[in-house]
Amino acid sequence: MLEPSISRRAAAVDERRIMAGTGFGKNDGPASKSGAKPLVRPLLLAAAGGGLQTLAWPWPGWWPLCFVALLPLIAAAAGQSGRRALACGWVYGLVQSLTSLPWLADVLAGYGGLGFRLGWLVLFLLAAYLAIYPALFAWLITLRVPGPPWCWSLAGAGAWAGLDWLKNWVFTGFNWTPLAGPLALSPELGQAADVFGFYGLGFFAALINLWLASAFFLGRDRGPGAGRPYVLAALGLLALGFAYGRLGHEHWEAAADRALNRRVTVIQPALDQAEKWEPLDRDRHLALYSGLVREAGRTSPWLLLWPETALPFFYGADQAETAWLDALVSEVGGLNLVGVSALEGDWPGQPLHNRMLLFRDGRPGPWYDKRHLVPFGEYLPLDWLPFLSLDFLGGVVGAAGTYDPGRPQPPLDLTLGPDQARQVRLGLMICFESTFPHLGRERVLAGADLLVVPTNDGWFGRSRAPGQHLLQAAMRAVETRRPLVRAGNTGISAVIRPSGRISQATELMARGVFTLETPILAPADTEETVFLRWGHGLAPALAVWTGLMAGLRFWTGEKRRGSGGVRFRLKKARK
Repeated sequence: MLEPSISRRAAAVDERRIMAGTGFGKNDGPASKSGAKPLVRPLLLAAAGGGLQTLAWPWPGWWPLCFVALLPLIAAAAGQSGRRALACGWVYGLVQSLTSLPWLADVLAGYGGLGFRLGWLVLFLLAAYLAIYPALFAWLITLRVPGPPWCWSLAGAGAWAGLDWLKNWVFTGFNWTPLAGPLALSPELGQAADVFGFYGLGFFAALINLWLASAFFLGRDRGPGAGRPYVLAALGLLALGFAYGRLGHEHWEAAADRALNRRVTVIQPALDQAEKWEPLDRDRHLALYSGLVREAGRTSPWLLLWPETALPFFYGADQAETAWLDALVSEVGGLNLVGVSALEGDWPGQPLHNRMLLFRDGRPGPWYDKRHLVPFGEYLPLDWLPFLSLDFLGGVVGAAGTYDPGRPQPPLDLTLGPDQARQVRLGLMICFESTFPHLGRERVLAGADLLVVPTNDGWFGRSRAPGQHLLQAAMRAVETRRPLVRAGNTGISAVIRPSGRISQATELMARGVFTLETPILAPADTEETVFLRWGHGLAPALAVWTGLMAGLRFWTGEKRRGSGGVRFRLKKARK
């Protein structure tokens, strides 16, 4: 008669030990209890977390929020069943995307001709897809990880970084406002990107969130002081990052101070995207460019930099306009890097490229064609499928039509002065390409000394998007430790030093000619960072780890009630 009682008591002890292996011993009770609780409060908590992640980005740019933005989501998912945790994570991601990307609805409604309702519907569908990643994170952190909560925290941070990497590759990649991105606003805490890369920063930001969550929840479960080690660990990691960042920032600021400075004059026409390709406005726009280019030529620039796809015609195919451009850059002379739409042959039927074309004293020379195009902005995905008609999105692609991706090309070689004693190589990333860490690394490994980002943010108006876009370019400068110069149709044109500091920046929507003093590092200072040497080697491994976690979570997951992981372990103990 005593054996069943002893068996039940032993099973209860085993269950308590297993539950202690997560950061949420108290909240990880049987789902039969948590399942009866209303889901409204957890969903509201998760939504608040999504809003915090948005506030970390410009505007208002409260970057320290990236270290606490996941706390509401972790609290919401704690003790929930797998499905309820998925729901919490999905709401977090949905709110974060909808509050970060409302400008996209305006683009679709205004330039795509979809109207307000359909524009917001498309944005909602994109946000619903992007929300899958935090939903998977919330689901994965409900997995019971053997060992102390430290193991659970490391596993969860690895899952977040792995999902971040996947988001930058799946469906060509779109990771516009990631968790660690606002650290570009911190002079110190973003510097470790030259060692761990962008996804490494995401790992550390998620880890601090998880440690703080463990501290707050353990403090309630195990009495005063139980969560103190996690708070101290989080503060210690921040202090270590701050110390490394202070040294790195000072080192690279000093390198930029002793570098050669060259005058890059940027043309910022601030043209309305809706009018850019209107045939009736073409002559007015060309006259505007004529005035700006002549004014820029009087600044005696080392390089005259035009924005992405600046001119509303096809270079080479539209013969009159092509002759006009050739004559204009010949009159100004020097080095002109011009954004054009260029055909490889005669229209129609020939590949069309988004091209940056280098003119030397009026003679067209080497070029770079954009390789990573914007889906629905520069081409229509899957338009080759006969049953999939996306003609209604033709307005988004624009009058220029559908672009073709370019082929890999070496950096553009320029001389630093009339004596031609030293060469500098330009690594170009056109607009959207600057949001991908591997592309900046690829350009520098090919020999680039200076990163150049021509862009057209005219689609975004006075929204938050230009500021968000600028920060991502700043992170590319830190990762590669190369200066970066940016030229935008409507702004923000800027110089970013290898420390990541934005030393000069134009006003958004300002029209004119802007002279930017751009540092060119001495060869002795263009050292190869750890990130350049090894890249994101750990990020794919973390993605594999995420897949293993997902498989284990699914295998041991609960079917209806109770934790499958606990039930599985208890069954093994009874045997």
